[in-house]
Amino acid sequence: MTGGTRSTRGKPASPNENSAPKERHGEDVFHVRALSRGLRLLALFAVDHPDWSLNELSRRTGLHKATTYRMTRTMEAEGFLVFDPVIGKYHLGPAVIPLSFLASSESELVRAARPYLEQLAEITGETTNLAIEVEGAAVVIGQVLTSHPFKPVLPLGRVMNDLANAHGKVFAALKSESERARILASPQEKLTPNTITNPALLAEELARVAEEGVAFDLEERTLGICAVAAPVRDQSGEVKATLSVVAPKERFGPEERERHAQAARQVAASFSEYLGYPGASISQAKAQA
Repeated sequence: MTGGTRSTRGKPASPNENSAPKERHGEDVFHVRALSRGLRLLALFAVDHPDWSLNELSRRTGLHKATTYRMTRTMEAEGFLVFDPVIGKYHLGPAVIPLSFLASSESELVRAARPYLEQLAEITGETTNLAIEVEGAAVVIGQVLTSHPFKPVLPLGRVMNDLANAHGKVFAALKSESERARILASPQEKLTPNTITNPALLAEELARVAEEGVAFDLEERTLGICAVAAPVRDQSGEVKATLSVVAPKERFGPEERERHAQAARQVAASFSEYLGYPGASISQAKAQA
């Protein structure tokens, strides 16, 4: 040791030295550059500018076009962006919608639906869900859990872009004939042995849903889990959302199935009436007939 200089070898680092974020070239070392770029791209999509071309995104962010392309393709694959080939531009995808609902507990639809979800759960004793349709996919945005020890849970924000789920069947069945034909033309993945993938059988199933006003999922999406869903309409008559009852197959026998279907119809009709649907009372009368 010379010149009064004390060695620090072996000296434990102070808490501040270990815990304080370091900076490298003026940037937080915890900063993820690729993620930051992706978020900058998403932040450009707004109500007054919902559609962006690849060139526009590249120019606005200052990112190289090749980098922008990789970013948009990744976000498209994850459902955060959707490319419209007709106009050659991207817009926000279904994966973004659940985030907005989760970020705002004051969502008008979720808040309005809460007493109806609770009523349906009380009548059936099972978990109930509220879903909306985004870009052709059913998205769960509200839920009341059953008091049973075994609780089939669809996480809030779950996106289901198939016809194996009861919500998706309702949305598809109540569309125009041309829209249904377009949907049926898309191949369906065989998620379980019970999944209906034959277009002709699916067409029959959707026709039944439109006639009866409820759709069933009898272990078609997940083995051991069943569900029934009914449409909720607004003042224009459009399907605004769907309410469902979800239960394990052991609690979804023929009697429970009919009872849950009746409850789903009635509560969905009541919610529709609250939203101003003029035909709600007629639908409810049919359900009780």
